[in-house]
Amino acid sequence: MQTTAKNRKNSISKEQQKKFFAGATAVAASCVLVHASGFRLPEQSLNGTALNSAYIAGAYGADASYYNPANMSFGRESNVYSVELDGSLIFIPGFSFTTGDRSVYECANNNQCATQVSGSAKTTLQPVPKFFFKTRAYGTENWKTSLGFSFTTPSGLSMDWNGAGGGFLDDVGIAMLELNPVVSLSYKDIVSFGGGFRAIYTSGSFNNTLYVPYSLGGIINGVTKTGQESNAADWGFGYNVATTIKPFVFIENTILNSTIIAITYRSEVALNMKGKLTSKSYIDGFGMKGVVGMDADLTLFADLPHILNIAISQDYGRIRAEFVYERTFYGSARIFEFAYTNQYFYNIEGNLKDTAEAAANAANYDAVKYGNGWRDASAYRLGVTYFGDKWTFMGGIAYDETPAPQGKFGIPDADAYIMSFGLRRNFIEDKLNVGLGYSLALKDNRKSFIQSKDGLGQLHLLTIGAKYTW
Repeated sequence: MQTTAKNRKNSISKEQQKKFFAGATAVAASCVLVHASGFRLPEQSLNGTALNSAYIAGAYGADASYYNPANMSFGRESNVYSVELDGSLIFIPGFSFTTGDRSVYECANNNQCATQVSGSAKTTLQPVPKFFFKTRAYGTENWKTSLGFSFTTPSGLSMDWNGAGGGFLDDVGIAMLELNPVVSLSYKDIVSFGGGFRAIYTSGSFNNTLYVPYSLGGIINGVTKTGQESNAADWGFGYNVATTIKPFVFIENTILNSTIIAITYRSEVALNMKGKLTSKSYIDGFGMKGVVGMDADLTLFADLPHILNIAISQDYGRIRAEFVYERTFYGSARIFEFAYTNQYFYNIEGNLKDTAEAAANAANYDAVKYGNGWRDASAYRLGVTYFGDKWTFMGGIAYDETPAPQGKFGIPDADAYIMSFGLRRNFIEDKLNVGLGYSLALKDNRKSFIQSKDGLGQLHLLTIGAKYTW
């Protein structure tokens, strides 16, 4: 039977219907994965926390295996075995906020929000363990080598946002664990090189809601509410390299002799998380209401971006000062992509099928992509350490740019102003060393699409640890 021109215009394939609902639900599932990779935690050890990660050129001991493996056989504590066990507690206070009502088309599609809705975020309290180890330096008088290993948590949070404005981050959690064996090779305590292999395991469970706008010829506009529950996990692999040099070691000046310049690089790690997805799309248009369900196999693609650190440290007697410039290349990373297979749909018959067909080609998925507009971001870190006979005192400040565009729907983030301090004390003939580090990041959300009612955003990080050398 021949279809009329009018019928051809409104005839949408079953595959297009599936693409519409599967696309909406996969977009909803991806938001938390992006949130986790965007909120990287550079403070991975006690010293790293106390110095706001201004701890590259001057890294020493077991945790140099993470921050700068070139230093394992170079400089302070290079001639001893060292093992360190740390535990960090991430604390994000709960807060209330307002945001645009994205169930309204103009807000969801054009970010023009005439009405506001409220939401709240429950307090986040997340403990995470860390482990570091390195051998003493072995070799000849000129050339020495050392092996090391680190177990860290580069990202991961549990979040629970509520209310009409908080559904896009409702009841979600993600864990990211990194294993990083490394090796270093140094020449005469003048120059050193290091590198290693990175294995990262990521898993998460997500429960959230998004509003996907659609427009039919600019005449009929609307929003499809999509809620989903999903889980996914994957292994990703990469590498890291580092180099450290004392450029003025041959100059007869006690201050310049201690100048250290270091560069570290952590490669991009691709994560193709596979799991299951169950979703519901709520149809309310064309005079009809209903719910379309879908079960599917889900793959979420996201990258941990390239990271480059350039650092310089300088000793003044017992005091060491270090400045670090960090560049994170979010702009070239896959911040959000999705794929789905083996979709099973239900409740997509009769009049509801007509509604689904009408909206199939009209959905604007770009409006709800969390990774839109992400750019490379820089951080500037300054740390100071005082080495006493029994006590070590540390402090730092930092400014950390957000990669997320401001004022648009996506990851609710802002530039961070960070301050930190910490201390360590030696015991048992200076073989055992224990201490703590604390860091506070403050974020001004005045340009964000999320407007807190409780002032500056806060992230508190407390790390306690013990190191043993022999």
